Amino acid sequence: MALETTWTKAVLKFLPPVLGGPEIALHTETFDFNPKEFSISRSAQWSVPQAKSGVVQAEYNGPNPSQISVEVFLDETDKPNGDISKKVDVFLQATNPALGGLFKNLPSAPFVLFQWGSKISFKGYVESVAVRYSLFRPNGDPVRGTATLTIKEFKAPMLPTNPSSGGEPGTTQHRVKAGDTLPSIAYREYGRASDWRTIADANPFIDDPMRLRPGTNVLIPPI
Repeated sequence: MALETTWTKAVLKFLPPVLGGPEIALHTETFDFNPKEFSISRSAQWSVPQAKSGVVQAEYNGPNPSQISVEVFLDETDKPNGDISKKVDVFLQATNPALGGLFKNLPSAPFVLFQWGSKISFKGYVESVAVRYSLFRPNGDPVRGTATLTIKEFKAPMLPTNPSSGGEPGTTQHRVKAGDTLPSIAYREYGRASDWRTIADANPFIDDPMRLRPGTNVLIPPI
């Protein structure tokens, strides 16, 4: 008896554009056909001071936002009134809510979360959409094509360093170095690693207290 194979569908969830808010999907697009390819790119920021004396060591200034590229295959030739332009419009709205439709009442374009199985999960915003139509009905309605989405992750926001910029009096800032964790920062700043939750509450963009991105600015509130 042959084993039944269940394919996990990739999904793209559209989220309210609020950092640190609940991830309640405004709309979910389930891919009818899983991507043929998935690519992710990362890069780092380095600066090289100018010097007349010769070669100067480059300084690491943290990572640039990662980005992914996903090609979505769309085909509604099997539907009597199939028209892929409806799904394409949703992707286009993710770059410009003024187009109307699902996201017109949002303060900005929505955030998105691309998920495929248990290994691929990427949250960011849709930077660009490129659509190629390849088959049409006699009346001109497109029924087959591809939409290539470029999604860029959020870069950690700059945090206030003094009371005049919105921070609580006594608040300081720590720039994350390789190997830093919230408990280790809490131990260095407060003398107790167990106070890491105080720092986590002041930095809602941190998803994992044990995995901090070097170069990120972390707000250190008074305790």
